[in-house]
Amino acid sequence: MVSSTNGDSALLQNPKLLNAIATNYEYSSSIPLKVWLRSASTMLKHARYYATDGNVSETYVLYLRFVDLLANRLYKHPELRGWKQQKDGAANYQMYQSLCNKMPEIMNEAERIRKILDERYARQQKKQERAIQRRSSVTKPKTASVIAPVTPEPHPELDASLATKLRSLSSSSANSSQIKLEISYPNEIAIESPKSEPVAQKEPAPTVLHKTVNFTEGGSPLRTVFLPPKLVDEFLAIARRNTSKKLETCGILCGKLNRNAFFINYLVIPEQDSTPNTCNTKNEEKLFDFIDNLDLFVLGWIHTHPTQSCFLSSVDLHTQNSYQIMLNEAIAVVCSPKFERQLGIFRLTDPPGIPVITNCNQSGFHPHESDNLYVECDRTSTKTGHVVLKDLPFQIKDLR
Repeated sequence: MVSSTNGDSALLQNPKLLNAIATNYEYSSSIPLKVWLRSASTMLKHARYYATDGNVSETYVLYLRFVDLLANRLYKHPELRGWKQQKDGAANYQMYQSLCNKMPEIMNEAERIRKILDERYARQQKKQERAIQRRSSVTKPKTASVIAPVTPEPHPELDASLATKLRSLSSSSANSSQIKLEISYPNEIAIESPKSEPVAQKEPAPTVLHKTVNFTEGGSPLRTVFLPPKLVDEFLAIARRNTSKKLETCGILCGKLNRNAFFINYLVIPEQDSTPNTCNTKNEEKLFDFIDNLDLFVLGWIHTHPTQSCFLSSVDLHTQNSYQIMLNEAIAVVCSPKFERQLGIFRLTDPPGIPVITNCNQSGFHPHESDNLYVECDRTSTKTGHVVLKDLPFQIKDLR
């Protein structure tokens, strides 16, 4: 759900297209509320990174998606409507209200960015018009090109109905303190080079970004994820005791976003209940408090198959879906010490994997009618893989 639009390219600076991208994502109320709330929180974390880098298009998309998710989708979630009867209902409701309290500031920031995008898009269009006119004057000097001027249109996407929902969502906490976003964007964005002689100035060296070269089946870009092979070895050593008892072990892969790529630099072992075929995390509040305090991204998970080969079971598919809802690039690493092929790195296909699993209401082990629900994504196994195995420093935290 949180995915890159592949930078501020000319095409994606069209605000109308950005609006469509922001609201185009798979949603199902069968997905637990806590997963969606974590996804919303991850969106804001992403937006902060993009805003710091001056990437206004990505920031705008995530702000609009955040507002759309909370105001148009989650307020109807069955777990939220019946939160008093839910096991974790009070905690989920509190987190939902906390996120809603941030919406007025987020909407104001989105409106401010929209004005910048409108300006930028209009300038780009004028530049393209002049380029067409120059080419036309060279090839057909007596024929003038007639091009209608492009004017940014009004943008009612943060419209009255959404504002009404926002007021109803945030009225109960109107007096709560709001987080002020310390973000600045350029008011003027230069598109054309000056015609006069430029004045020599010292400019900061451009930041070298990792190029996005992999995409989902539907064409969404996948940023590169770097995974240290030694982290897998260390995890297997930690899991050895459970493996000898034919019990699964799981860990959470966390890391940082740096120069348009993700670097897994933390392995967190959560409290968990293990069986020969499943592994479920416990005390997730403790887990996410640790992750949030270090400002880490959840980049996927790793688990053992002590008695089976490397694959994603139907239960694994649903678990992986909850990670990819939070982050498009999230991965599932499966370790099978008993078999010759000991390591598999996977992601759900999109489509068909993510739509099928998101809309599947079954639990436990069950068949899915569709094929090709997941693929390998290790670049050494497939050229289209977005995961690169590279020796990098990492840390381990065992919360058990």
